Amino acid sequence: MEHHISLNVDLDSLEINRSKNITCTIYFIIDYHRYFPSEGWDDFLVIILSWWIKSIRGLDISRLGTTYKLDFMDGTPEIFVKKISEDQVEMNFKFEDNLEDSFKGRFLFKELKDSVLSVSKKVIRELDRNQWITEDIDEFKALVLSLERYPFKRGTNK
Repeated sequence: MEHHISLNVDLDSLEINRSKNITCTIYFIIDYHRYFPSEGWDDFLVIILSWWIKSIRGLDISRLGTTYKLDFMDGTPEIFVKKISEDQVEMNFKFEDNLEDSFKGRFLFKELKDSVLSVSKKVIRELDRNQWITEDIDEFKALVLSLERYPFKRGTNK
């Protein structure tokens, strides 16, 4: 059975600290009722989204069976994403310190990619509105643009 996945950010929680690190509430919603790492999870938004975009791009061009990791900076949650077909990925959500809380399921790769892309574009609009400029933001913007324009192997862009 395929599960539904979406990424959620609370842009009202967006903050920049003295070190110019940007934090925000970010978490995945699985099947409309399960949250990972947890509802209200705060993390280094621009940095982890940049990592995730690199992983998603890598998955797109990799062979079947290849696994990438979606890391969080704050804490021990991690998501292993394995390409199981051209259309599907297996995602394993877990905390290093509590394997009983882990969850594994099959998801549409396009749904994962589209959700990360959609959220990333919203984040960029908010960063621009706040007129925040950092090297991390510049790299993030370039990665989002590359993900948006990066074609799937079978010739579809969406």
